[in-house]
Amino acid sequence: MEKNKLGFGAYMCIVAAILAVVACVIYKSVMYTYQPVFIMLIAAAVLGVLALVIGKAIPAVANYIPICMSVLLFSAIVWGSMLMVNQIGYVIAGLDGVGTILTYFIFAGFTLAAGVVTIVASFLKVGEAA
Repeated sequence: MEKNKLGFGAYMCIVAAILAVVACVIYKSVMYTYQPVFIMLIAAAVLGVLALVIGKAIPAVANYIPICMSVLLFSAIVWGSMLMVNQIGYVIAGLDGVGTILTYFIFAGFTLAAGVVTIVASFLKVGEAA
């Protein structure tokens, strides 16, 4: 029986999972929140941990995890933006201060960073034969 090992993509998935958890914590402070965004961020973090767990056991399946994570993370940005569109318009019009949307942009930045990491990880091996 061949032994499998974790590739660099698995470690990048963990980095993306940590960024997703940080984004989830920050999203609690956003002015208008949407419950499915929390679910998407937590699901992406769980998939990141799952990449480590099954990376050695089933590398052929584990190599698809970063793709699933990127879909969840970029969907979280899009769905998280849905409720903030009016607030961004208020800030642009000068009716509200920038502080009302600052935490949203911090959330989007962390989620975008996690998404980019998963895109890069999708080109690498999560699990590989030794």
